[in-house]
Amino acid sequence: MYEQNTLHQQMPVIIAKASKDEAFREQLLNNPKAVLEGALDITFTQEVTIQVHEDTRTTLHLVLPVNSQEGMLRDLSDAELERVAGGWPGWLDNAVKEVNNQ
Repeated sequence: MYEQNTLHQQMPVIIAKASKDEAFREQLLNNPKAVLEGALDITFTQEVTIQVHEDTRTTLHLVLPVNSQEGMLRDLSDAELERVAGGWPGWLDNAVKEVNNQ
C-alpha cells in the first residue's frame, strides 16, 4: 500500500530521473503504475490509476489536489507552504542532487 504524502514527496526525484534517463522516461510514460511501484517499492491497489502527462512548448498541465472529506480544499501546513514558496527551482534542485548521488 502507498501513502499519498510519501508519493508526493518522492515525485521530484522521479521527475529528475525521468529528465536525465530517456529509457526511464519512456517506461514511465508507457506503464507509470509499474514503474512507480518498482522505483518507490510500493504497491498500488488495483483501482488506482496513474496518468503521466508530458508538457510541451505549447501545452502545460495543472494538477489539482484531491478535495478533503468536507468537499473543500484544505489549507497547506507551514511545511508545505515553505516547500512551495520558493517555486520550482528549490525542490527540483534538491531532487536532481539526490538523483545524481544515486
